[in-house]
This record gives sequence, structure tokens and C-alpha cells, in this order.
Amino acid sequence: MSRGFAVVMGIMLASSGAAQGADRPPIESWGKPGVTFDQYRADSVECAKIGYFRDVSQDEPAKRFITGFTAADNNLNGGGDASDWINSILRTQPDRQKRRLHAIQVGDVERCLAGKGYSRFQLSRGEVKMLKRYPRGSEARHRYMHQLATRVEAAS
Repeated sequence: MSRGFAVVMGIMLASSGAAQGADRPPIESWGKPGVTFDQYRADSVECAKIGYFRDVSQDEPAKRFITGFTAADNNLNGGGDASDWINSILRTQPDRQKRRLHAIQVGDVERCLAGKGYSRFQLSRGEVKMLKRYPRGSEARHRYMHQLATRVEAAS
């Protein structure tokens, strides 16, 4: 089993919500009619690597994060106290910056998949229920998702 394949599937499922419910968005994935299982896995790994190995250091959220931490450290090293340091960090909104970076990485993965002819689809409640029966990362779960992915209608 490939770690990269698990990463791309995790990115796709995590980005769309962990469970389907009234207050949660439906689970989405990507499919392509007629794609073989081996090609599906290879494409997944290739696209996952693009997002996973992206150098985010020049992306705006990372720059804001680094600038904020640098300022906080300079303040602390210049005689400021811990509460000033914490307040400086909070002003950088690290959780928001992390979410923005994640969105950039997911966008890279999605553009790669779309470029390979894949299209997004939603899992039905029954499909979500069946998916939950398979352990995350298992071969059976990958094969089930491939089965769903090959039934996707071609994007128009």
C-alpha cells in the first residue's frame, strides 16, 4: 500500500468533511470513467506528492506566520514577557494561516487530478455507510473507492 495514495485520499476526504450529516458537507472524491485500479493509484500518488511536497515558504500564509513568530521572538529576546510573546503569536492567527496553506495544497492536488481527466463526485449516504466499514488505508477501502470512481460520468 502506498503512503502517497493514502495521503491524497485523506486530503480529499478530510477536505470535504469526516462524515455526512445534516450539518456537514457531503463526502467528495475524484473519479474517472474506465480508469484502471493501477492507474487510479498512480495518478493519486502523483497528485498527492504535488501537494505534499509543495514548498509553501513563499506563500502568503507562511510568510505571515514566519513574520509573526519572528516579531514575537524578537520582542521576547528584547526583554518582553511571555504574555507579550503569546499575544504576538495570536495576532498571526496561526490556525487561520494553517487552514489557508492547507487549502493551497489541496488546490494543487485538485488541479492535478482535474488535469488528468478526473472529476469531483459526491458519495451517497449508502456509499458513505459502506466506506466506513473499511479500515482507513486498507486495500479493500482503496478498491471500493476505485469502484465508485470509475462510475463517475465524464465531466462536461
